[in-house]
Amino acid sequence: MRVALEGWLAAALVSCASAGHPGSPELEAAPPTVSTPAPEAPPLPCEGVGTSSSQLGHPLQPPPGTGIRSLEELGSIPGIPVEIAWTSVLDGREVDWALRTGSVKAHGVWALRRVVGGWCVLGSFGSSDPVKAPMTLPAPTMLGTGVAVALLRIESLSEQITTPETRYVALATDGRRLWFALAGQGGNQLVAREARLRTQGAKLLLEVQGSSKNRAVLKFDGTRFVPMD
Repeated sequence: MRVALEGWLAAALVSCASAGHPGSPELEAAPPTVSTPAPEAPPLPCEGVGTSSSQLGHPLQPPPGTGIRSLEELGSIPGIPVEIAWTSVLDGREVDWALRTGSVKAHGVWALRRVVGGWCVLGSFGSSDPVKAPMTLPAPTMLGTGVAVALLRIESLSEQITTPETRYVALATDGRRLWFALAGQGGNQLVAREARLRTQGAKLLLEVQGSSKNRAVLKFDGTRFVPMD
């Protein structure tokens, strides 16, 4: 019996040692897969939207005529997103005005025409002067003539001065291009203590308050602001 028992034990040990362990599912190789690239989205219909002359001031990216699907594509800066401040409707075409929301070296505003799937960059304006506060868009105005006018308020601190100064830039669009609506001997930026748009019947007026008691009123002639008659 002892020999038989020892033989059985030896046979059992050999049997256990030689028996294969079932393969672990985690160690089994996964079957090969073939990845197919996602189809590229068709380009946005931006032909004829914006011109090279619609890139005003300090050049901003992307240039006019570019299609974008997210506001993050507008040269965004970490921590300073771009947000839509106003939407104008021109002959059934919606134009969003997007601004940088923080104080950075370059103020930025983009006029974006809405299309299916995103926007087309209609035009932009950038100021390279060091700034002290975010750009604002006080009281933009729509005209019955199919033109939208926006007055930008900028607080900047250039290298030539020690205290911030307030500047105003008037922009206009007909839904196809963007242009300066205010120009003079000093360029396209108006230095003033206060300025505002107001309507008088069918007229659009720009009231300007200088550093002293000087006050001026300009009228919009459909293209730009000019002195009153």
